Parts: sequence; C-alpha cells; structure tokens
Amino acid sequence: MLSDYQHISVLKDEVLEILSPQPNQNFVDCTLGGGGHSEELLKQNGPKGKVLAFELDQRAIAASKTRLKDYQDRLIIVHKSYVHLKSEVKKHNLDKNISGILLDLGLSSDQLDKTNRGFSFKDHGLLDMRFDPAGQTLTASDIILTYSVSALSKIFQEYGGEKMAKRLARGIVSWREKHPPTTLGVVKQKQNQAIKTSMLVSVILQILKISDSALKKFRIHPATKVFQALRIAVNAELYNIQAVLPQAIEVLPKGGRLAVISFHSLEDRIVKHYFRSLLGSCVCPPSAPICRCGQKPQVKILTKKGIRPSSQEVKQNPRSRSAILRAIEKI
Repeated sequence: MLSDYQHISVLKDEVLEILSPQPNQNFVDCTLGGGGHSEELLKQNGPKGKVLAFELDQRAIAASKTRLKDYQDRLIIVHKSYVHLKSEVKKHNLDKNISGILLDLGLSSDQLDKTNRGFSFKDHGLLDMRFDPAGQTLTASDIILTYSVSALSKIFQEYGGEKMAKRLARGIVSWREKHPPTTLGVVKQKQNQAIKTSMLVSVILQILKISDSALKKFRIHPATKVFQALRIAVNAELYNIQAVLPQAIEVLPKGGRLAVISFHSLEDRIVKHYFRSLLGSCVCPPSAPICRCGQKPQVKILTKKGIRPSSQEVKQNPRSRSAILRAIEKI
C-alpha cells in the first residue's frame, strides 16, 4: 500500500524562505523522498516552473507520483543518485536555468519503519539498508558476514563514531567464525546472503555484555552507531555528498541558492567545510607582500550558524531533532 508511505518534510518553512520560489523558476530536489519539499516548490513556481527530482527508492517514487499527480507536467523524476546532478540538468535542458537546489540528507520515516529494509535496529526484517535494492548489490549483511576486523573497525569508527569499534569488529568476526551460516539464520538472496537485524542487535549486546534489562539505562541504543555506520557504507553517502556539492555550484547561475539539510555531524562537517572553501579567503603565505593567489569568493553564506528545527517541530516530529540546515547563494 503506497497510501501508507510515511514521511514528514523537515524544516519545510525554513527551506521555502531560503529558496524563495517564484513563478516560472526551476528547482532541483536532490532527494525527493515522500515529495513534501517538491510539492511546496511546485505550488509556488507555476505555471511553467519545473522541479527536477532525484530518488533511488522506487517505493518513494511511486508514492510521490501519486501525491504530486496534479503537477506531473512540471515534475521530472529521475531514478538515479543525485551524483548525476550535472548530467541530468543538462539532459533536461535546465543548464544555468536553476534558481535553487535542495539536498535533504535524511531518511524517510517509511524507510526507517518498514520491515525488510534493515535501516533500523527496531526492524525485524533482513539487514539490507540499500536505498535502491534493485540497482545496488552491496548490503549491510554482506559487510557483517564478509568484511575483515580492520575493515569493520574502520567503518564503525569513521562512519559511526563508535568508541568500541575494534571490540565490536573483533567480536563480530569471532561470532561468525564460530558458527556455520545455518546457525546464524542466514538467508540466501540471489548473489547475496542476509541475516536479520535482530540477529546483529543480539550479537552487539552480547559483545558489549549488555543484558536486555540493562537497555533501559541507555539514552541511545548501543546498536545505533553501528547501524548508522553500515547504512553510510552501503550507500556511499559521504562520498556522494562530496561528489554533488561542486556540481551544484557549477549548475547554479549567479543568485542561485543551495540549501542542505544534514542529520549527523559527519554530513554537516562536509557541508560546512565545503561552503567555507568557497568564500575565497587568501591562501598566500603570511610572508607574501601582496596577494597572488587570486582567490575570490564564489558564494555568500546565508546561514552562519545553521538553522535547527523549532521546539514545536521537534515535538511534532521527533526525528527532526538532529537536523541542521545550511544554505549559500552563488555570487
């Protein structure tokens, strides 16, 4: 049932204020999701303005097509990663004709809540985590069942900030070496093998020696950072962010705006540092008598400290609490 697709757009009013859609302007929504942000843009950029939207999740695409059926003549949905931004903008004849670009890096509630997607430790389905199961091959189960101690430790530490990364990596490899696949509840899927999310959660708790009764003491579930790290690794999320930001600046004309909503510190750090790199600060050595580097600012920052959801929004949508919006304007 697509009608039960759940997603609440984060910082919607703030995004609209920054992008300020006007009649006949074109926009890019790099992460269509449930279509909430695109819908607001389409409401205000008619009668001829278009929205080019990227989305990997086929379920989200189907739900958005239904939600946005009244705008189908002005909505262009691309079933690809937003790393193809530049080529798709050119393909659809929108070169230098984009007024704003939105990049919402959060997962939809549907992805988090539906079983057999494996994004959440609360999910009792298979440990998958692919945004596009049909087009991607590597799954979170593949990583858990085949990666070395050093590889697992690096993923947990770098992508999840997990302090117990090495201990968990050693424990997971030891666990799978002591048990044949049949006893691990491994399910064969075409070229992949999968375990259930509940199995990984159980192993993590065993390694950390945390009983079910002791879980109540933890503000954040002990498996949270591992699941975050696996999702980022499976979908190459940090690489994709680094790949799309320069493309966004290139396709935007003077006065065009880029708004990015991040949900954890790794994403936000990449965005913040990239935005700062575009300010054109002089990089000449202090001993140089005059500036010879020729660095000039390419953008102006519209959100100096970033914008966070209001207390009211967090109350209505608790998953928005970690969101931060940063935006720039090309000059």
